[in-house]
Amino acid sequence: MTQNRNSSTTNTFTTKLSLYFNGIALSIGVLVFILSQAGLYWLEDEINTRNLAQSVDYAIEKFQQGAESPLAIGPNIIAYDSSSSIPESLKALIEFPVGFNEEITDDIAQDMFLSHQTFINNGVTHSLYLTMEADNVELTSKEWRHINIASLVIMIILYLAFDFAISKLSKRLVQPVNQLSLQLKSASQDKSFSVPDGSASEFSQLSESLNNYHQQNKQLIKQEQSFARYASHELRTPLTVILGASKLLKKGDDAKFQARQIERICRSAADMQNTIDALLSLVKQEQSKENIQSRRLRTAEVERLLEYLKPLVDSKGLTLTLKMLNEPLIQPSEAVLRMLLSNLLHNAINATESGEISLTIDSNSIEVRDSGSGLSEAESASDGHGLGLQIVDALCQRYNWSFNLIEAEDSGCIASLSF
Repeated sequence: MTQNRNSSTTNTFTTKLSLYFNGIALSIGVLVFILSQAGLYWLEDEINTRNLAQSVDYAIEKFQQGAESPLAIGPNIIAYDSSSSIPESLKALIEFPVGFNEEITDDIAQDMFLSHQTFINNGVTHSLYLTMEADNVELTSKEWRHINIASLVIMIILYLAFDFAISKLSKRLVQPVNQLSLQLKSASQDKSFSVPDGSASEFSQLSESLNNYHQQNKQLIKQEQSFARYASHELRTPLTVILGASKLLKKGDDAKFQARQIERICRSAADMQNTIDALLSLVKQEQSKENIQSRRLRTAEVERLLEYLKPLVDSKGLTLTLKMLNEPLIQPSEAVLRMLLSNLLHNAINATESGEISLTIDSNSIEVRDSGSGLSEAESASDGHGLGLQIVDALCQRYNWSFNLIEAEDSGCIASLSF
């Protein structure tokens, strides 16, 4: 149904386009026909009047040599050296002034070309009349009819050829738009947009832009899905701990036991608060990207995070060291940075059974190095190395940072953030 509607819309557009150009072509054709007819009439009269004008000198020369009036010049022109020699049927020619050289269609029985001049012969001024019957030199009605029919046939042939060319051209112009429209309506995740070969470069650029947008949209959806999974996971885990610890508090009366459960509840609540703060911070920055202000990452801020992770580090017998080489300028808020570093450090702690984990911060990079078993083959082939690192990668892309996880030469892994 959609395809039929789209096809109908396209056909309507091409029909309107064809009608528009055909109307222009028809108007131009009619105008050219009228102008050509007028031009032929003018050209016919102009040739005949010039022929008369060119015969004046010849007639004067002959009369000066004693030729009798009327004098025939060629098969069509007759010259008279005075008004008295003009036949009675043509006496109306005397009324036309000296210098007249045009066709006469009134005042006489038949159309005629007249040239009225003067000349001097033996000291006496004479009037000179050159006449030429129009019927003898002009195209006949039959000849004009043949010319008109031929002109109309040629015009119709040209019009039909133009109509065919416009129809083909309009369909060719609309085809890329129609194809892109159908592809947009039935776009799948893996199918790219394309236009027919030979389409205008603008349509090719449009399809490339749509493909780029499609890829960006797919990437954004993938990031948002990972982000949603991470947020759900991060909030569900401490919530589970809180619920479990609350049930244990009801069952146990030992003060130390209750203190441990309360500590677990407080720690989990703090984790939830940090996650919520990070998410809210990201939402605010997404809504006002132009107003993101850089801030200085202070040593005390990092030390607070390490202090928060100290119980987990101590429980595994690991050593966590901080090398603060510089206090860089960064854009992420404290909650977002805490999420980034917490994920990197948690990943390092989980991967390390014994040894040292180091956190190094410089003017344009943050590096976490562990002494674990390194990347497994499965992790090396995967795109995210776990949900936590997927969100690290997604957050880095939001701030135009680069995230890299490689296997160290000796042992363990190196996770680095560059900005």
